[in-house]
Amino acid sequence: MAATQSENHSGRLMRKGVLVEETYRIFACWDLSASLRLNLSRFREQNPIGASNAAWLKEVVATLSNRFSAGDPITPLVILAKRELAIGTWKYCLLWHLHSTDGLFSAFMREFLAPRIEFGTVVFTTEDVMPYVQELQSRGVFGEKLSDYGVRRMGRDLLRAAGEFGLLDGQTRREFHHPVIPEDALLYAIYSLWETVPRADRLIASDRWRQFLMTPFQVEHELLNLHQFHRLRYERAGSVGELNLPHNSLADFCQSLVP
Repeated sequence: MAATQSENHSGRLMRKGVLVEETYRIFACWDLSASLRLNLSRFREQNPIGASNAAWLKEVVATLSNRFSAGDPITPLVILAKRELAIGTWKYCLLWHLHSTDGLFSAFMREFLAPRIEFGTVVFTTEDVMPYVQELQSRGVFGEKLSDYGVRRMGRDLLRAAGEFGLLDGQTRREFHHPVIPEDALLYAIYSLWETVPRADRLIASDRWRQFLMTPFQVEHELLNLHQFHRLRYERAGSVGELNLPHNSLADFCQSLVP
């Protein structure tokens, strides 16, 4: 399947990395009344991340401009960062958001990593990923043909991005460790998905859960746990599930999450 115009398959996003801490610190001082361009221009002047040199600050700002110029609204992520939600939880909200901004990483999670983990593979190397990168290239995903080194580097960078979220551990041989995703991050994902898929069965079956490396069975299991702890109401009668959420929107949920 060829890449669509709406998907951002920029290789730059993978080369520069996810930038979890930098994004968190920048969003913590974001002005929601100003545009993306104005915010990033201000950050280049103020250096809120404490970059050691102007060149690195410029790279961070350029990467965030590329990443967040399209995709899901960033307001929920900004609200949580400004209210100092623990970064260990916030990073999974960012991981969920990247489905809408990082086409290469999203495809890698959905098409490569998740199916192999379900099959039982637990160790991955750059060499394992390179055939998948070559497959992406054959689909016309990249704007230009990658060199042999470019294919290797892209495979390495995709694994590194998963490692930044604690999904893989190690350097040369990266081993899968399924993290315990915090309840609040799971709820962030549920509210986000509910805004576009307001049916329990379709929400559970959505392939967007591959961003968390979760199967439909695991999603429903988490819904039942959240129901048990009164974070939402989920009931199943035969093949029909009913989901009710206490907040009207993702933004309302985020506003309620942190005092």
